[in-house]
Amino acid sequence: MEKKLDLIGIGECLVEFSDIGSGQYQIGYSGDVLNALAAAGRLGLSTGLLSAIGDDPFTDGLRHIFDIERLDLSHAPVLEGKPNGVYFLSIDAMSLPTFHFLRQNSAAREMFNCQSLDSLIAYVRSARALLFSSIPLAVIKDRDKLFELLRAVRGETILAFDLNIRRVLWNDLNELGGLLGELAPMIDVLFITNEDDTILFGPRHASETLTEYVQRGFRQVVIRRGGAPTLVHSNGENFEVPVPHVQNIVDTTGAGDAFDAGYIAAMLRNHHAYECTSMGNATAAVSLESRGGRAVGLTVDRVEKLYRPLVKWGTFHVPTRR
Repeated sequence: MEKKLDLIGIGECLVEFSDIGSGQYQIGYSGDVLNALAAAGRLGLSTGLLSAIGDDPFTDGLRHIFDIERLDLSHAPVLEGKPNGVYFLSIDAMSLPTFHFLRQNSAAREMFNCQSLDSLIAYVRSARALLFSSIPLAVIKDRDKLFELLRAVRGETILAFDLNIRRVLWNDLNELGGLLGELAPMIDVLFITNEDDTILFGPRHASETLTEYVQRGFRQVVIRRGGAPTLVHSNGENFEVPVPHVQNIVDTTGAGDAFDAGYIAAMLRNHHAYECTSMGNATAAVSLESRGGRAVGLTVDRVEKLYRPLVKWGTFHVPTRR
């Protein structure tokens, strides 16, 4: 099938109220899928969104951001009478984000009920890669359709899964743990953080974590560990990839999403997993230097400046954007 898009993301785009002090909040738009697609677009990828959008006073603002980020919205309909999800963001003294979500009745929960599964499968087959996280696993109403889609496109579209746990979305984390076994045979690359793994399985050494996910059947595993080297399993090898030093950390929101975008961008250019991880680390590092989750200050030149010292050859070439 002809590939019309580089990357499709499944998930919920959210209205962000960011604490700017003195009891005041600034409105923005974010969510893990939007953050990742925005970063991917800045790296030259053509992107699309599989979701559903609310019909409320924030819809025009969201659609304006989608236009700026040049997202294909052919499979992200606006649902009359449904709200968009909302979250409130505060940044603590250590530059770490705190979130409070209002998304229980949001439009995105209906994304698989308001569109035919056949059309969604065809849409995902038209892309070179698909990215999603445990968030849509938690919030969508018909999870079985998502798994049916994954089984249908497996082997035709690269499937990337970011664990990205939001504890408040799960009544029982054992349910998520059980889903990992179902996902493992289908997923081409798994992104996790040591924090996510600790939430799900408790504290343990990173090497034990890596072995655990490989034994579950994940073929390529990437463990992000903040400022510590990223730990990777790929093609039977385990290795570490250094993380660039960032002096001016403004906001960590969306850094993991930017990592995913960088990794997938390199993966689509057939780079080795070491180079893909280096690209992810460099992209995440650049995103730390601007406020908000969409990495608005990210450019290829800035990413390359951090990427090149991590690898011994080449540069990251961006194709002409369609």
